[in-house]
Amino acid sequence: MARARVSIEELLLRHRAIDEEQLQNARQRQEKTGGDLGRVLVELGYVTEELLLRAQANQLGIPFVNLQKEPPPRELAAALTAAVCGRFGVIPVSGNLENKLLRVATSEPTNLERIAMVAQASGFRIESAAATAASIEKAIKQVFAQPAPPSRPAHPAPPAHPAPPAEPGEPGEPPPPPLPEIHPQPDDLGDRVARLENLFDGAQFAALLARIERLEQVGERDRRMLNVLGAVLLELGFISREELLKRLGRD
Repeated sequence: MARARVSIEELLLRHRAIDEEQLQNARQRQEKTGGDLGRVLVELGYVTEELLLRAQANQLGIPFVNLQKEPPPRELAAALTAAVCGRFGVIPVSGNLENKLLRVATSEPTNLERIAMVAQASGFRIESAAATAASIEKAIKQVFAQPAPPSRPAHPAPPAHPAPPAEPGEPGEPPPPPLPEIHPQPDDLGDRVARLENLFDGAQFAALLARIERLEQVGERDRRMLNVLGAVLLELGFISREELLKRLGRD
């Protein structure tokens, strides 16, 4: 004849985890609120969840698992899937995938209906182990956490080239655009005028003339550039000497 299974409250009393008064208080609370007596003892603070689960594991003849010391195998968890683990609050701790057998840790080892639902949802034969709810939740997050993408080394921006020192000129005035290079050729004046017209449109030419007027007011270096530019324009026939002297205020 099979021996009757010892109840959780009797087991806790034997190990002096609770006393008679605490047990009576828990039973009175259970009559009012319902629920599992062991969980009522936890809610009242008489025992910890781990102590209760260890007692239930002893009662059922199943292992109690410390998931921090024994992390669940990733391949087994992946076979059960994150959806099933999260829905039922379980995590595989051992098993054989070829034989479709998994042992899962649960914080409700006495809830046989839940274990049957895990088996139905997963297609595996399921055996139970006990573990705290917090440790199962943490294990699920760790096992199914997405690996962080590899960090890409930041490409440093190319070093900025230092701006050339400002030339003497009017305060706050931007430097003039660089002049196109003109290489005199031994040909007639008409060809050179045609090439210069290709380099400058009307607006650019007018801007050059305005720049000549401003250059007269700046330093010696710009004066030398003014003389060179004026000589080029005179030689190519873009302006007469009288007009140039008038623009420069040298009447």
